Amino acid sequence: MDMSGDSAKKQGMPYFLIVKYVLAIIVFSALLFIVSSALNLAEGLFQLLQKYASLHLSELIIVSIFLVFALAVLAGRLWHELKKELQDRKFTETSLDRATTRLAFLNSITSQDILNQLTELSGELERDGQRTDIVKVKTAITRIHRQIKFIKEYQDIGASPSEWQNVPDTIMRARVGVNMGKVTVDVEMKNVEIFADRLLEKAFYYMIDNALKHGGEKLSRIRFSDRTLDKTLIIVCEDDGIGIPPDKRGSLFPDTYGRHIGYGLFFIKEILATTGISIRETGIPGKGARFEINVPYGAHR
Repeated sequence: MDMSGDSAKKQGMPYFLIVKYVLAIIVFSALLFIVSSALNLAEGLFQLLQKYASLHLSELIIVSIFLVFALAVLAGRLWHELKKELQDRKFTETSLDRATTRLAFLNSITSQDILNQLTELSGELERDGQRTDIVKVKTAITRIHRQIKFIKEYQDIGASPSEWQNVPDTIMRARVGVNMGKVTVDVEMKNVEIFADRLLEKAFYYMIDNALKHGGEKLSRIRFSDRTLDKTLIIVCEDDGIGIPPDKRGSLFPDTYGRHIGYGLFFIKEILATTGISIRETGIPGKGARFEINVPYGAHR
């Protein structure tokens, strides 16, 4: 199937917006013509020019310059709105395309893994006969339950169009769903929005939950902050826990989800990647974990 035509349409100008502005100009011009005809403005303007026939050419030029400048400002404003609409549309269509690809991959890999686990469970019960190994059964059932939960959450990524979301507000909503105990969450960020999947709140929830699970007994604080570097917004999530050992950093954000990989961080990575946002760990072992979320130019405001 040739997808070049569809791609061209997706990357093209939003023609409905151009038509909208053209129609608006036509309607405005028609109204102006009707009003000028009803009030006989043409004859009045001619008489005014006759009355002030001594008006210097330089003054006419100045007036003309102001009129041209006003039109240029109006045209710039319309172009800015068109560009913004096109950018939002491009982000939305890209995120939906990526979501479709991921869901297809999920159907072919994860579903097969669940079937394999069920087959393994049946084989164990068949070999043991009446001596059912309860530990193995519970382990397999727990694993299947986790995979089903993963499927349910993963299939929601990209299911709805991405949107602009206020980051500090989203973090505070995510915090409500976690039992923090003695640990505090500080959000030291400016009022910033990012264009992200609607499950962004879930991503922050897993970041907080991950810190609580692996921060150790010394964990007392989780802090969110932000900074800008070369037009890239960097959202930092850091804690004062035990940190992450160097030998585990390479497997924190795997490209695929498997039996021996927790899906929390994988889930975070997939949610952010929907709109081209990336994440990495930059903490110092023994001094706490530190995650940096890199939001590219155009995806934050």
